Amino acid sequence: MQKTIGLFMLFFVLTLGGVCAQNKTVKGVVIEKTTGEPIPGVTVIAKGTTIGTITMVDGSYVISVPADATVMQYSFIGYETQEISLIGQSIIDVELVEEATDLDEVVVTGYGIKKKGTYTGSVEVVDAKKIEQIPVASFDQVLQGQAPGVVAVGSSGAPGSAATVRIRGISSLSSGNDPLYIMDGVPITAGQFSALNQNDIENISILKDATATSLYGSRASNGVIVITTKRGKEMDRAKIQYRGQYGINKIANDNFSMMNTEQKIQYEEDLGIKEYTPEERLELMKINTNWLDVVLRDAVTQSHELSIQGGNERTRYYISGGYFNQEGIQYRSDFERYTMRVNLDNKLSEKATMGLNFTLGYEQFNHTIESGTNVYNPIFSARLLNPYLRAYNEDGSYNNDGLPWANPIEQLMLNDNKNDRLKIVGGLFAEYEILPRLVFKTNVGVDFYDYTYNRYLNPDSDWGAGPNGQVYRSFTRNFRLTPTNTLRYNFKINQAHDFNVLAGQEIITNNYQTFNVQANNIPNNKLQVLDVTSEIDSWGGNNQDYNVASFFANMAYNYNYKYLVDMSIRRDGSSRFGVNNRWGTFWSIGIGWNMQEEAFVKNISWIDQLKLRASIGETGNYNIGNYQHQDLWSYGTYMNQSASVFIQYENPDLTWEKVMKANVALEMAFLRKYRAKVDVYREQTTDMLFFIPYSLTSGVSGRMENIGEMQNSGVELEINADLITLNDFKFNLNANASYNINKITKLYNNLQEIDNGTTILKVGEQYGTFYMTEWAGVSAADGKGLWYTANGGVTDTYSDNDRVIKKGMSWLPPWTGGFTGTFSYKNLSLSAFFSWMADKWMINNTRYFIESHGMFAAYNQTTEMLDYWKQPGDVVAHPSPVHQDNQFDTRLLEDASFLRLKNLTVAYNFNPDLVQKSILFRSARIYAQGQNLLTWTKYSGMDPEYYGSAEANMYPHTRTVTLGIDLAF
Repeated sequence: MQKTIGLFMLFFVLTLGGVCAQNKTVKGVVIEKTTGEPIPGVTVIAKGTTIGTITMVDGSYVISVPADATVMQYSFIGYETQEISLIGQSIIDVELVEEATDLDEVVVTGYGIKKKGTYTGSVEVVDAKKIEQIPVASFDQVLQGQAPGVVAVGSSGAPGSAATVRIRGISSLSSGNDPLYIMDGVPITAGQFSALNQNDIENISILKDATATSLYGSRASNGVIVITTKRGKEMDRAKIQYRGQYGINKIANDNFSMMNTEQKIQYEEDLGIKEYTPEERLELMKINTNWLDVVLRDAVTQSHELSIQGGNERTRYYISGGYFNQEGIQYRSDFERYTMRVNLDNKLSEKATMGLNFTLGYEQFNHTIESGTNVYNPIFSARLLNPYLRAYNEDGSYNNDGLPWANPIEQLMLNDNKNDRLKIVGGLFAEYEILPRLVFKTNVGVDFYDYTYNRYLNPDSDWGAGPNGQVYRSFTRNFRLTPTNTLRYNFKINQAHDFNVLAGQEIITNNYQTFNVQANNIPNNKLQVLDVTSEIDSWGGNNQDYNVASFFANMAYNYNYKYLVDMSIRRDGSSRFGVNNRWGTFWSIGIGWNMQEEAFVKNISWIDQLKLRASIGETGNYNIGNYQHQDLWSYGTYMNQSASVFIQYENPDLTWEKVMKANVALEMAFLRKYRAKVDVYREQTTDMLFFIPYSLTSGVSGRMENIGEMQNSGVELEINADLITLNDFKFNLNANASYNINKITKLYNNLQEIDNGTTILKVGEQYGTFYMTEWAGVSAADGKGLWYTANGGVTDTYSDNDRVIKKGMSWLPPWTGGFTGTFSYKNLSLSAFFSWMADKWMINNTRYFIESHGMFAAYNQTTEMLDYWKQPGDVVAHPSPVHQDNQFDTRLLEDASFLRLKNLTVAYNFNPDLVQKSILFRSARIYAQGQNLLTWTKYSGMDPEYYGSAEANMYPHTRTVTLGIDLAF
């Protein structure tokens, strides 16, 4: 009764001031976003006035407001306040979101929607706001540091390049370690996200443990990333939005200090490489070419996007078109993309709905050799070329006089490497409610891409001179069809027992085709086509298929929102495995306890949520090539006759790689300001897919078998805190950290270790552990290089037999994380995002050539090489160049840990009242942001953010400064 009287009095007070001058009526319904349930008692106010009301029991409201009112405000305890434009609409339906969103937000799993409060799986949600305004071509590049346990490293800064994404480490030695990607219920190909517009993404759910991933069975051992795109909403007037960006890109990091002309001439004379006359020295001193500046440039990035969103109670739509253009900081590298998205939802009747998800992307990009120690790599070539050599002649033509190989800028400008890709991802779905709460859904998904690579080597270039001009064309097409049918039933028993049951069936059919041809002797530079050539040099083709059939079921149960159970099972069959082991069964069980619902916690006022959950289950991995289980023959020609050769033995017992996952977690929210989460996990890989080499006398290289075991164990921590909430000033801190330790527990044929050169696979050690001879410094007596022997002695003779295992030193970083600080004052906001990795080690392969201890002294070197041994007694870092003591030893092994200011954004949201009085606009926002602005690292190479054991002259990451504008109409 007291609550009813209070609501009545609030209603009376808020509406008292509006009884006069009632000029227009606003009405609608307020519901809870995650459940769809109406919320009574929500305060509804015309902003800037004292006129208001509250919602009724069914969530409805009606209010009369002044004609000049422009914004409605909706607030309720425990929910985020919303402000919605009143311009052009009188019916406003509102979905309120709970404040403790980290624990009660919606999770999209691909086969359905879960509420995190009643879900026992380990899931991270990356909101669209964290990715949509960062100017990168591929959204996966933005994931680094955004969620605990997720590593997303771009090994190249080339335009359009993808990141390498790993979730909770790696689980396999030979099969793929990429997570499974699902977009709007359709599995999509990893590494092709540059064809998608990241501004179309609503959110990204990262599924990690068995409960979250096992419903995807054989494809889920490396985790699942579920992408949900934006959809239409019911509104009086369609929302039109424009986003525009313009940015400048520069090289982000370059720690090498190369010799200038004076230093290099003196260095060569000191070593006796060459002796210059005074006249030659004087002439050369007029030249001081920075070859890296010759092949690199400041580049421009721009993007433009227009979208329209709207709908009514029957039909909702979201349509967008986008254009993205990124110049590479290396000449003749660039990326251009056009995208279109159409999402439609249509309510055919009270029981039937139908919808469409469709995206089309067309991209063109030019790439060159992006890494490695080949002089055709422009970055590597620029490092080695001496500063006293000219890039251009006085008449502006390219100089080749005195160069040890082709002028890199000339090769870049004369030759072409053009790529075209058409990408289509779509799904057509329909739902029908057979009985109350019993819903059948069918979805037909398509993932298609058509890729063309065109390479032209100009006969006037060094690369094309040999074949007198060369044209290479390759065509690749992939088509994947995924029909999925599910039956879902929700029911309650005595209002306390809540059941959600799902059963489904899925089929994947994939066809891959490729064809390539290479031709020489081009009669005219303007005729870069195959039919004008006089010599077909080579050709080839490929056609591959694979199929997967699946049946799955899931049951979610909760008792009074207090005790939670999730169970899943999936049965998969794949054409990639042998006839004896083609089918596999994958499962999971998850339990949860919402302790805040218990009486002994409810009375603790400062605890908002306290949840304990645990899960265990098994997932699989089938990321190997097709036909690995079959006898294989290779066909070709021999002496102008058709010929064949046997290349692979069959393995009818080849089967799934399996990963057993266990996870325990605690989630907390308190004082309506602080949220925290801790996950502890262990994942054990068995029946590991590994290529076993055979003796050369067998005539075959080997075959794929199920051998070996691996383990990943770790802990993840995430904290979100509203540290300051004072009137118009707010400060939020979000941080996450992860520790993952990987260990090989079994290899094949009882082997204890496998030598991989500078790394080793060893039972009991982490994957990627370095295996190198240790550098001991320089002998002060004779200037020779010194190395430690395997038994701890010191020698001046290098030997691979002295290599030792560098325990705890791997190129896979055990420590990763990120943190974001967000300040806001009225309409102004500042956000700074940092990502970091710790205990990460990497070979700086570039130093082998530019700090070569005399081996490559004829080419340019770093200024470090000036500090070398000259006479007995010298205590220096580098030996005498005459000994050429240059080896792949621990001298090149560096700590590549880093802390990077990944993104800094300053934004201003124009006052809604001022914007909306213009009639044309709903909202307006301008911002400036920088990417990769600062990096703190001990690594001396191009960039520490690289995925691999050795970095060699990679295409540099960029430092980007961008201006942007968002307008809504």
